[in-house]
Amino acid sequence: MAKQDVESEFVLATSVTHLLHRAQQAAVNLSATPLSKQGLTIRQFAVLAALHDEDGQSQSNLVDATGIDRSTLADMVSRMEKSGLVKRVKSKEDARAKAVSLSEAGERAYSEAAPIVAEADRELVDELRKSRRQSLIFSLTVVAGDHEEEDEDEDDRPRKKKKKKKKKKKK
Repeated sequence: MAKQDVESEFVLATSVTHLLHRAQQAAVNLSATPLSKQGLTIRQFAVLAALHDEDGQSQSNLVDATGIDRSTLADMVSRMEKSGLVKRVKSKEDARAKAVSLSEAGERAYSEAAPIVAEADRELVDELRKSRRQSLIFSLTVVAGDHEEEDEDEDDRPRKKKKKKKKKKKK
């Protein structure tokens, strides 16, 4: 393919990769500073939120819930445990594994930080119509690889089907 063909196919202003990066920057700009005043990073908040939703998860489940890679998450959980936000206990399902739970301080930190992130979310989509907000969220869950397929029943009402996980490409 000639250089001219490649250049004519790519337009930065409509590049999904570029636009997602810019949207991520906007999200970080809205929430990172207020979270840092709470002593949290965005990733730490994601761990607290995942544990708030389902306490006592394995680190493997936290990797799936947050999208944070395994080694980074292990380091984060270790640091969060030292700072008193989480605790690790023996798993009820697997005696060899440890389950991660919120401590009281972690629950407090989550409760104080959740409104900050919720406000950032609202501000990010404030200029979109409500129907477009829902489409954006659904589209992002599809792109992130963590969505439920929708099917229509006999009454043409959407119903949820089995959750689909996006397969990661091997490098």
